[in-house]
Amino acid sequence: MNIFKTLFGIESFRIKKTCLFLPFLQKNMLKELKIGKLIRGRLYAYGENELFSVIHTGLGAPLLGDAVLYLKETGCKNIILFGSCGIVKEKKDIGIDSLLTPDRCCALESFSDMLLRGSKKDINVFYPDKKLFNTLLNKTSDIKKVSAATVGSLKLEEDYIETLDKKGIDILDMECSALFSAADKVKIKAAALFYATDIIKKTPFYRDISLKDKKKFDASIRSGISRSEERRVGKECRSRWSPYH
Repeated sequence: MNIFKTLFGIESFRIKKTCLFLPFLQKNMLKELKIGKLIRGRLYAYGENELFSVIHTGLGAPLLGDAVLYLKETGCKNIILFGSCGIVKEKKDIGIDSLLTPDRCCALESFSDMLLRGSKKDINVFYPDKKLFNTLLNKTSDIKKVSAATVGSLKLEEDYIETLDKKGIDILDMECSALFSAADKVKIKAAALFYATDIIKKTPFYRDISLKDKKKFDASIRSGISRSEERRVGKECRSRWSPYH
């Protein structure tokens, strides 16, 4: 059995040097990425354009972390996670429609750990590749540097607001720490780019989305994808993560 093809829907040699990971497919994402449709495997779905591979990982740390590990034997050298996040507390320069990249990510991936830990235990922290992170951050002043935490429960995250705010955590997601830890394990460079869709408790994910907010999300997605495809990059950027080399 060809395990990789079974899981991803394609042969491993198809994987390009740079991969864009999408935990969730928003409407029109594929169109913005210039991809007609995805090839579906048992766990993941695959698409590509002339620049990079796109992998729809599904939601959650286990699926995305495993996808990174499976890429170890491919030609992948760089992974960019592009997904949504929630803001712990709204700040002057961080709000809904912001584009954000974390310089560190705390791991609260386990539901049971979140349920039972309280606020006393230390939290493991993982980091993006420094050069890749800086390249992404320096692409445009629109992208803000933040600290993140990956959570294992959308309900329990509300109980951690004060604890995480005291630790300097700006945003919450469900995959980032798995990306950073798995990428470090298999020696693939990784960084993440998020668009903010909610503010915990103030404008939670389960609210009715207003037309105004929907337009903001759509604009953020288009902007984030354009950052991933930006051709006017310097020599240093091309040598580090851009698919143009």
